[in-house]
Amino acid sequence: MHMPSHGVARCAAALIACALLAFSGGAQAQGDPPADPRIQLPTGPRITAAGTQVALNSMPMAIEVSRDGRHVLVLQAGYETPSLSAIDIESHAVVSSVSLPDAWLGLTLNKAGNKAFVGGGRRGGVWEVAYSDGRPSVAREFEIRLDCAPECPSLIGDVRLDADDRMLYALDLLRDRVILINTQSGLVLGEFPTGAAPYRARLSPDREHLIVSHWGEASLGVYRLSDRRLVERIPVGEHPADFVVALGSVEAPGGGSDSESEATYPARLFAACTHADNLWTFGITETNRYELLDARSVAPFPSSPVGSLPSALGLDRDAGTLYVANSGNNAILIADINEALPESSGAIPTAWFPTGVAGLPDGGVAYLSGKGDGDSAGLVSLLPALATDQLEFLTAAAVENLSDDGGIDISRPDEAKHVALILTDARGTEWRGFLRRATHLLGYAAPARAPLIQLAWLTSGIESDFFAKLGPAVAAGRLTAKDLAAAGRAALPPAGTIWSNARDAGRAVETYGIGGGRAVSTFAERARAENPLADLTVVRLTGSTNGQDAEFGRIATALEGHPASASLVIIAVPSEGAEGAAVAGASVARGATFGPVVTAPQIFRTVEWLLDLRPATQFSLAAAPLAVIFEGNAN
Repeated sequence: MHMPSHGVARCAAALIACALLAFSGGAQAQGDPPADPRIQLPTGPRITAAGTQVALNSMPMAIEVSRDGRHVLVLQAGYETPSLSAIDIESHAVVSSVSLPDAWLGLTLNKAGNKAFVGGGRRGGVWEVAYSDGRPSVAREFEIRLDCAPECPSLIGDVRLDADDRMLYALDLLRDRVILINTQSGLVLGEFPTGAAPYRARLSPDREHLIVSHWGEASLGVYRLSDRRLVERIPVGEHPADFVVALGSVEAPGGGSDSESEATYPARLFAACTHADNLWTFGITETNRYELLDARSVAPFPSSPVGSLPSALGLDRDAGTLYVANSGNNAILIADINEALPESSGAIPTAWFPTGVAGLPDGGVAYLSGKGDGDSAGLVSLLPALATDQLEFLTAAAVENLSDDGGIDISRPDEAKHVALILTDARGTEWRGFLRRATHLLGYAAPARAPLIQLAWLTSGIESDFFAKLGPAVAAGRLTAKDLAAAGRAALPPAGTIWSNARDAGRAVETYGIGGGRAVSTFAERARAENPLADLTVVRLTGSTNGQDAEFGRIATALEGHPASASLVIIAVPSEGAEGAAVAGASVARGATFGPVVTAPQIFRTVEWLLDLRPATQFSLAAAPLAVIFEGNAN
């Protein structure tokens, strides 16, 4: 289900931006120059977003439409204190918000619509929130006691009610379990194990099974509620995140031994697999069996590397339209699902990193942008029902948002045979001395406030939804990096790391302080002893700024005195948000400055380019390597 490429898709970006402003209801005084609402991302692209944007706190990640259809409820759990907000669909205004000490991902409403339940995050519990006429208020907390706290981390995420609202199922992402809570008494009645990193839960059509996506596996699990046992494990793509169950009978080829026979399915399941960039479709039989009907890419082009990151799904009220939030492409894909298999209808351009989407009662759509637009930390955007020509226009704008296909063949400097990537926040005497011997990338733009997210961009060329949704909580102190390590495979980058990709390509690699490598203190010693340099060396310095500065000085001195220094490129980049980066070594100008904006994907792509590695992600493919600084043109 690749994004359609309409004939108008390559129209001028300024024209699209101006028209989108009008489409979103923005006012423009007659005679004024056209306003440009494009968003400049710190990762490079300039994008436009459709709809009326309502400002929220950072990382809005869950959305529900109120039962009366007048409001959307949005859970935010980023850098600030988590909160639940109610937004009026007609007036596009935040009616009321309530703060929560901790929360993450889970949000569901009871049938009456007067209660919301919210996953309590690292705090280990569930919030019951009273709701009336756009005003949420905390009613009580369902406490989940841990017999091993704080040694064993727990993260309560998604929550789901049973068919009669009496039982609440809470997913513990870090302890691979579902916890059962009586909603009347608030007591925990038991638990059962799941696959790795349970992320999203939905009831099956027969209401007798709980379906769970395993974020740390390539599978969904179907758990029978009567005895709490796994009855079917459904293989899917890597890192399954959101999924939806669409009721309504359809016919599809399959069933029996005759390949041309038609099978009737009373419901279907659609699953978004974030690290595989694909959407899976299953027919659900009368006996609650799940039969694969289709698995297709949602990447923009057939040859695209990983990077679309489909992480959230939504349905319209009639279950005839499926919305797919491609977080990496900043787009909502729209698919017609009235027939057995999804058929692409178009796309909506979004603000940065869409994390949720829901159909509205009037046929419109609301979507969340976890990273906002640069001015606002997070956004919910509202659009009315779209006519065909409007959707065609928005699809063209969504295609225009895509980073241009890179792949330009730029000759590498002949002298460069070795690369040392040093991640450090050294900013003392040693760092300043190094700048006098290097090209200072004065315009380096950190891609995020969270150190873990910055490291992800610099070492794997992408920010996965795992770090996008959990990194801010670590930066805010609600989680720790050690907590995230308990997620295992769910935390792995979708396209490997720069060192794993280099090894796979036959390059000699060494790591220090990262990637399971040697202790940082041994690197300078080995370099001074004139041990052969690896093709790629990655070093991560930690500790105090002064300590990092001293160690950085020892490493730089040892490398610059190495017999192979003439063929070595040293790239030093901040790992925790300090501005500026530096490149020194083979054919790089000394004491120069490079003022234009430099992004983390460019740094990553430059390392790939120097090592003759193919682009690992859509972001590195679109980023131009910093070839100019190797040509003596940095100033």
